[in-house]
Amino acid sequence: MHQSTVLPDLRVLPTRLLIPHEDYDPRRAEKLSRRILEEGTLKNPPIVTGIPPSILDSGCDRYVVLDGANRTMAFAAAGIPHIVAQLVNYSDPGVILDTWYHVVSGLDLGLFEEGLTKTKSIQLQACSLDQARQAMEANEAMAYIVCEDGVRMVVSVSDEQIQTMQVLRDIVGLYHGRADVFRASNDIWGIQKPFYPDITALVIFPRLRPEDILAAAENGVKVPSGITRHIIPARALNINIPIGILMADWPEERKREWLHDWLMSRMGANAIRFYAESTFSFNE
Repeated sequence: MHQSTVLPDLRVLPTRLLIPHEDYDPRRAEKLSRRILEEGTLKNPPIVTGIPPSILDSGCDRYVVLDGANRTMAFAAAGIPHIVAQLVNYSDPGVILDTWYHVVSGLDLGLFEEGLTKTKSIQLQACSLDQARQAMEANEAMAYIVCEDGVRMVVSVSDEQIQTMQVLRDIVGLYHGRADVFRASNDIWGIQKPFYPDITALVIFPRLRPEDILAAAENGVKVPSGITRHIIPARALNINIPIGILMADWPEERKREWLHDWLMSRMGANAIRFYAESTFSFNE
C-alpha cells in the first residue's frame, strides 16, 4: 500500500437512489441477478458520483452510475435494498470520460445503411476518414461509419444535446440485438478486420462530457449501452461483499459500520493491494 495515497471511497447506498446513465441489458441484468444471489457476493462495486457531483457524502439525494449499470439493475431486480458502490468526484481530473467505438458484425450493410437513411433528423455524407475525424472534432458530425468501401459522416439537423442522445440511440437501435457488437478504441478498418471477419461497419461516436452524462441522467435520457468509458483511478475490484449483509433488515447506519469494520479488517490482514501498472484482464 506504500504507493497508494488514498483508499477507494466505498459506501453503502440505497439501491433505489442509483440512476444508470446508460441503457442496460435486461436479459444480462436478470442473469447477473441470479448469479449474484447464487454466489452470495458483490464482486466489483459500481462506480457512482453524487448529484450534484461536488457533494461527496451520504446526503446526496441521487447518484449517477458511471459504470456498472447491469450490476445496479441486477440488485434492483433481486430486491436487494442496499449496495456497496465506489463514490468518485466527477470533477477529479483523474476521472476520465472516454468513448468506446462499436464493431458491428454479422449484419447486412445494405440494411444498416437503409435504416440510417430512414432515421429522422440525420443525413449521411460520404467523406474521407480524415474529414470525418475533423468534423467530429469540430462538433460538425454526430458520428461516422467506417465500412470496407468508404466512410459516411452522420450529420444531425439539431444541435440540442437531448436530441443528440436520441440520435445516438436510434443509430445503435439499428443493430442492437440484430448483430454482434464489440467494443473498440480505434477507427482503423485494417486493424479490426482480421479480428472480426464478419465485420459490417465501425461506428464511431463523439466524445461526451461529464455535464452531458449528468444532464441526461437528470432528464431521464439514457446514453446507448457500450459507448461511455470511464477511467477511474484507484478502482476497487474483488471486494466480495456478502449479499446477506446488504439484504439484512438492518438500519443503513449499521451496514455502514459493518463496511467500516470490514475495511479495517482487510487492512489489518494486509489483504489490500494497489497495482499502479496498466493491466489486461482475460476473464471478464
